[in-house]
Amino acid sequence: MKKILLIFICIFSIGFVSSFGYMISHLFTPVQQDIVATVCIDPGHGGYDSGAIGNDGTYEKDIALEVSLRIGSMISKMDPSIQIIYTRQSDVISWPENESEDLKARVDIGQRADFYISIHCNSNESTDMSGYCFYIKETDTQSRRICQSISDHLKKFHYSSNNGIESTNVQALYVVDQLDIPSILFEIGYISNDNECKKMQSWLIQNIIAYSTSKAIVDQIHKIYS
Repeated sequence: MKKILLIFICIFSIGFVSSFGYMISHLFTPVQQDIVATVCIDPGHGGYDSGAIGNDGTYEKDIALEVSLRIGSMISKMDPSIQIIYTRQSDVISWPENESEDLKARVDIGQRADFYISIHCNSNESTDMSGYCFYIKETDTQSRRICQSISDHLKKFHYSSNNGIESTNVQALYVVDQLDIPSILFEIGYISNDNECKKMQSWLIQNIIAYSTSKAIVDQIHKIYS
């Protein structure tokens, strides 16, 4: 209980500090800022496509959307000069209910950005499987650095197990392979694991994942463009 309380305080502090910093920066700088970089956040599935379904009836598409919106919000607070675009911001999709068209639409939107991250939940027949993992192109060093940084942050919060970074040479993924920018597919946990599914629906865990992801992306952008 003490560990959970400590984590809650940390996340609250993170949100307060980033929000306070954002407000202060707007007191002394113009509201209009030059865009340093654009990040495309892609909540997996959506609309007609529920994605994987937990034993309690939870849809992957709903968790992915909640976490994605939190990531976008946190990045904007950490650095308002980073533009955020989404493939979707609700359960309404802007493309035909067809898997091929779905994937193409996400790639088309992603091409307008400098960085792309797609948020998903994993699933397995074994309900004991747990942990998070990443998929990137083999030669994508920028995405690899971001994934490693996300893992480092998640480890500090004792969130689940790190199942590593996988190459799309082993498992091809259209939304990653078809983009010529740093691109990540992030499986944040196993929806088929009842305990992990419950965690991923919680406000606290969603904020931990969102903060870890946002901080890693912002830090990498600062390294490149500073």
